[in-house]
Amino acid sequence: MENNQPIIIKRVKRFGGGHHGGAWKIAFADFATAMMAFFLVLWLMSSATPEQLLA
Repeated sequence: MENNQPIIIKRVKRFGGGHHGGAWKIAFADFATAMMAFFLVLWLMSSATPEQLLA
């Protein structure tokens, strides 16, 4: 018996991992901006004279 059926090879196309897990960058940037603003306020409060603080 002769088997004349063609051999079918299915190739699975693998794409890149895609974009996932980038939310931490937004959260970190928000946190870093808030900390920078907080330390800027602390620095301005410590460098101000008492007369400037009362004004």
